[in-house]
Amino acid sequence: MLQRTKFKLTIYAVLLVIFLSLLIWLAFFNTAQSRDYKRLADMRLAQAELMDYFLQFNTFVVDECQTGSLLNFCQGRDGYGSDLSAIIDPVNEGDFQYVVSDLSADNFRIDFSLEVGAGGLPAGNYALTAAGFGQATGEE
Repeated sequence: MLQRTKFKLTIYAVLLVIFLSLLIWLAFFNTAQSRDYKRLADMRLAQAELMDYFLQFNTFVVDECQTGSLLNFCQGRDGYGSDLSAIIDPVNEGDFQYVVSDLSADNFRIDFSLEVGAGGLPAGNYALTAAGFGQATGEE
């Protein structure tokens, strides 16, 4: 009888460890996925702001914004574009930053990364241009 009780306790302990592991993984996955959805929303907002800037000034070249700088450091003409300063990655370190790769008269490119994927896009590096989202490659 004692051996049977020990066996039951062992089974319960193993099931508890498995349950807790799944619960922790699920919490991490949902948190990472919610950060990815925030990133996609930020990129849509940045695209709208830059398109509006283009309509105002007929260029995507934003003052104070250099290639390789973070998006939130970009300030537009006469204070226009201040909404870009509020667009910051939820993690904002390492690969998880919004980096301006190109601002030319007729196009822009902002590089960003997704942790686990969201909105039908898998995890990885992406670029936002005037045309929309695309998989980032080193050749663009």
